[in-house]
Amino acid sequence: MAITLDDVQSRIAGVIDQDQDTDNIGTEDYSLRLNYINRRERKWAEVAKWQALYVEWNTLTSVSTGNASLSLPSDFRTLSGFPKITSDGVNSELFTLVKGQDEGQMTKTSNKYVKILGNPADGYTMWINSTNSGNHLVSGASIMIPYFKNPASLASPTNVVTCLNPDYLIQGTIADIWESLGDERYLQAKADANIILQNMLEVEFTPTKASYDDRVRTTDTTRYGFRWGA
Repeated sequence: MAITLDDVQSRIAGVIDQDQDTDNIGTEDYSLRLNYINRRERKWAEVAKWQALYVEWNTLTSVSTGNASLSLPSDFRTLSGFPKITSDGVNSELFTLVKGQDEGQMTKTSNKYVKILGNPADGYTMWINSTNSGNHLVSGASIMIPYFKNPASLASPTNVVTCLNPDYLIQGTIADIWESLGDERYLQAKADANIILQNMLEVEFTPTKASYDDRVRTTDTTRYGFRWGA
């Protein structure tokens, strides 16, 4: 079930104001709580590489002379895997990521790699070394970039929360409000928020039976469930 910003504001108001009707929240309080909610969602996003924030961005170069640089989407945070690029217009290959300061160790005529430059304020650009003539991509080259995005800021009451468990935003914001008011209940509220966050981490990163497992198994293990040393 999708949880909206209005739902979150309502549940926070139910605790802080003992009134869940968001129409009764003052403009200043609503704005302040919105700031806290967005800050909590950003904190959640930065804690781990959540699958909910995974994106595969597909694009094509369109410059007639080819292009070795590509402006990344505005919500780009970090690469999640190898970019897949059809640099010559025929063969799709995985390109390695290198740091700009390590580029001198690469051989431009034989190593296919990318580097990312920029920052959140100015945006990010991916530079691509394709080993083609002049290190350019052919016009119309297919590019797939897997990355983790930043969650969009919540603004409209109908905006849907990205955080896997909105209770973290609710409990965390309640803690932030109480702390700003000098109310000692913020300590318990903050502890509760941290427990919710820990539970999300456990659920997200604990392998399940359906998870991919690349361990090498013996014949006894696959047939009879036998493990050496068991």
